[in-house]
Amino acid sequence: MWNNSTKLVYCFFLALLCGLWPASASAKTDSATSAVVIPLDSSKTDVRKLSAEQKKKLSQNKDYLYDRVGPAPETIWDRFVQWFWDMISKIFSTKAGEVGWTIFKYALIAAVVVIGIILLVKNDVRSVLYGKSAAVHIDFKEFDDDINKINFEEMIADALAKKDYRKAVRLHFLKLLKELTDKNLIKWQLDKTNNDYSIELANSKYSRAFDELTIMYEYIWYGDFNLDETNFMATITKFKEFHV
Repeated sequence: MWNNSTKLVYCFFLALLCGLWPASASAKTDSATSAVVIPLDSSKTDVRKLSAEQKKKLSQNKDYLYDRVGPAPETIWDRFVQWFWDMISKIFSTKAGEVGWTIFKYALIAAVVVIGIILLVKNDVRSVLYGKSAAVHIDFKEFDDDINKINFEEMIADALAKKDYRKAVRLHFLKLLKELTDKNLIKWQLDKTNNDYSIELANSKYSRAFDELTIMYEYIWYGDFNLDETNFMATITKFKEFHV
């Protein structure tokens, strides 16, 4: 049993503890509260807005069209093509590949030039200068399959009687080809062009004069030139000056 003095001591210490506890807790609370106080941000901020044009541009950007159907999956062919070009890129990215690519480019350019020259020669370069193809085949079948069976004098006279001067010039040119064939200066064939005959005469004394008459004939015949009697006589004089 506690005596009176012991009870008094116990009560005294209990009262002391009760008086000190609130002050200590309040101090701790104030300390914790002051530690977490955050100052207000007073800095100035600028709010930027998009223009109508920018909004429209962004709305049409496929990277932002999340509600649209995505691209179709790659097919086997698409993957093969991608693989092929990746291989080509790897090959030509090397030093040897760069040299090979350079050689290939120059070879390709040379091939194009050679093919172009062949086509020009085959189709007659004069067609570029005079606007009509000199490679048009001479239609001997209008007269006869065999140039040697054509009666030129009779047909020329008939053309002149009808004032068909263009046809008369044509007949004179065909007659010239027959004369050159008879002299073995050219080898006449039904499917040859005027340029073929010009090449055959290239190393002869007739080359220049034949080329001039050929140009004249092609301009009149293939150019659908309206030839009158005066121009016809001047043209035929050139043909008559050509002696085989």
